[in-house]
Amino acid sequence: MSHLSKLETVLTWEGAIDNERIRELLDVKAVWASRLMGELAKRLGRRAKRASAHAPLEMLDARLPRAPADEYLRAIGSREPKASGELIEDARWDLSPVSPNVFSALFRAARRQTGVRIVYRSMSQPHGAERIIFPHAFVRAPRRWHVRAWCAQRREFRDFTLGRIDSAELLVQASEHPASMDDAWHRILELVIVAHPKLSPEQQDMIAHEYFPGARAMRLRVRECLAAYAIQDLRLSLDAAMQGPPDFQLFVSNAAKLPPLFAAKRQSA
Repeated sequence: MSHLSKLETVLTWEGAIDNERIRELLDVKAVWASRLMGELAKRLGRRAKRASAHAPLEMLDARLPRAPADEYLRAIGSREPKASGELIEDARWDLSPVSPNVFSALFRAARRQTGVRIVYRSMSQPHGAERIIFPHAFVRAPRRWHVRAWCAQRREFRDFTLGRIDSAELLVQASEHPASMDDAWHRILELVIVAHPKLSPEQQDMIAHEYFPGARAMRLRVRECLAAYAIQDLRLSLDAAMQGPPDFQLFVSNAAKLPPLFAAKRQSA
């Protein structure tokens, strides 16, 4: 991917790009970043604009097609390029496509530390309800995207599934609850993962060799508010008696010492 293609992908997803962001992405000096900004502006023409020479370049037409989410992740350097060719089949499935328009509004609010008025669908309000949130981080889980945000209605930090957000409107209201106040985001849990104890010794050896060769266990460090996602996606058993083989082949051996991830209400929208 060329520099301009990468910058265009980031711009279309994030909604705006400035000199500082270009320097972050490409590790270039400010002068070179300014040149690239000018070239990008020429490339996009009327699809983007700048209020002044020192202002960010902003997208104008929200209806334009956007690059896939994986391409955006590659552009910002958070994911290695996927292998391609007839010999490899990517069997991952994204069950909750993300609207780039929603993503870019949330991204800009997170960078500015301001609010967003959203219409959000939930199990209790499937037709959607208006909420004001103050996002501070995105989470790309294996099957869908989430945004971590302070919810003005619930008065607490929660996870919002991006696929359930129908619309997002940027607000100028500054956040009174910055990311530093999100305790569950900053607390780190260590999950000690072992082969399920109800497997035979031979099966336990096989599972250990498959998932953590050369060791009997793996220590996985996760944010407390994201631990439930890791447990679900990796299909980890927390109760050896109730969750056993063949449905569960991995077990969290220190589950009794962890917070009650499922017994209590999880902090999600």
